[in-house]
Amino acid sequence: MPVRKRGDIWHVRVQIAGQRIERSTGRGATRSDALALEALIRREHVDGTVKRAPKRTIDQAVARWLTGEAALLKSHANLAGKVAAIEGAITGQPLVAIVAVAEAIKADGIKDKLNPATINRRLAILRRVANLAHQQWGWLDADLGRRIKLLPGETARHVYLTPQQVVALVNACEHPRVADTIRLAAMSGLRESELLKLTAGQIRDGCIVLDASTKSGRPRLIPLPDEALAIALPLGITYATLRTYFERARLAAKLPGVRFHDLRHTYASWLVQSGIGLTAVRDLLGHANLAVTSRYAHLATDHLRGAAKAAGAKMATGQKMGVAK
Repeated sequence: MPVRKRGDIWHVRVQIAGQRIERSTGRGATRSDALALEALIRREHVDGTVKRAPKRTIDQAVARWLTGEAALLKSHANLAGKVAAIEGAITGQPLVAIVAVAEAIKADGIKDKLNPATINRRLAILRRVANLAHQQWGWLDADLGRRIKLLPGETARHVYLTPQQVVALVNACEHPRVADTIRLAAMSGLRESELLKLTAGQIRDGCIVLDASTKSGRPRLIPLPDEALAIALPLGITYATLRTYFERARLAAKLPGVRFHDLRHTYASWLVQSGIGLTAVRDLLGHANLAVTSRYAHLATDHLRGAAKAAGAKMATGQKMGVAK
């Protein structure tokens, strides 16, 4: 049998002109993937390229990933934006050179003083594509993905805007609907993908109602202030339009380091600073657990001030007792 499964890996064995060729699909593949690999091996024989992976380019591999596995992800639009950022570096480059291209992207990112997290997200895309090309598609003979190394020192991003800064972004935005999107993001904490898909039918009794198709896979309800309810839905813009005009607005507002996702963090920071508990913030943001929400805990200082006062009172009491003795 040319196709058989051992454990959770499919193995393909093909006998062509007295020569046995064996390949495996890698973990997570299906029988259909294995049959596709068998067909690819036979096609390579017809093309006279048996035992050699077909010559492909990095952008071809990335395109296959974007339209295949990545298309099923809720962050697809965001991933497409990250791919667009490295398009110039990968277009026309041989797939076998993916490690060298990844190193060049890393070096350019460091030179441009990009955040390590930004650089690592781009490298992670290339590493995933290299793994798929080797393990499942048969496009690479060598396991190059393991040679793509991410940068160390990645830290959580803590950027919270003031109400005045959000207003400055809105006023600096040339596109009215993108300006509305900025305002709604700051007043709801919705992700980019959630905002762009939002419809008027999802507003009920003054709240946004999201089903389980969100990134976290959890339904949630977000009450809105009157200012947010006045924004017409749907927003009617694309991811590319949002990115283009938001980046122009942040430059015009003299906030070049601000990212759109910082508006979500800003919403959370305003909640915490207003005394809203982390459990409620978790539910409003749609986090899977409190561990994710705890990144905002340092903004809730009232209980810390109370603890400091209590410690001071205890110390004072002890000192008085010592004097009395």
